[in-house]
Amino acid sequence: MQLGRKIRDLRLRQGLTVQQLAEASGLSKGFVSQVENERTSPSLATLHDLARALGTSVAYLVVEEEPTPHLVRAAERPRLAIGGNTSRVEVLSATPKRNLEVILVELPPGVPAGDKRHYHHGEEVLVCLEGSVRVVSGEHVLSLEQGDACHYDGRVPHAVENTGPTTARVLIAMTPAAFEPLVRVRAGGAGAAPPARPTAGAGGRRARA
Repeated sequence: MQLGRKIRDLRLRQGLTVQQLAEASGLSKGFVSQVENERTSPSLATLHDLARALGTSVAYLVVEEEPTPHLVRAAERPRLAIGGNTSRVEVLSATPKRNLEVILVELPPGVPAGDKRHYHHGEEVLVCLEGSVRVVSGEHVLSLEQGDACHYDGRVPHAVENTGPTTARVLIAMTPAAFEPLVRVRAGGAGAAPPARPTAGAGGRRARA
């Protein structure tokens, strides 16, 4: 889709007139009209103004094709075994992986997501969906109950452990994608062979001893 047409379509979807977009972006009505009709090419600074007024990014405006949404069906998403085949991980984000990766980790009582701290580039957000867990990030120890969340730097060696009497479930979002599955379990499968080497719930390289 051409740049001008994309800007016009976004404006119309938001119910804005050319005048309203011009005022929101600090540009003239005539200039906005020329951009929409491909009569002039906006500068990078002008694109920033238009993107801000439309609530989007410059990258979205200049990409020729819109990214295709990926639907991951519950019955089709990859299921993996980690930590000596005691914990379960479901990959919720689309594959092949993009910049963002989201996984659902199920930990039996007293079981860590892998047996050693690990680290990787980027950052993570962990949400405790059920049970209670302990997150260790460097020298910091955080206790999370159902509904709690924490945000930490993936470059700092970290680990997650179920500290409660019942199975815990946590949702982990990380960017860039860092999880490296070693064992794939078919959707709905009951188990899999132990992995060749242990990895953690949001795996990357293992921290050196």
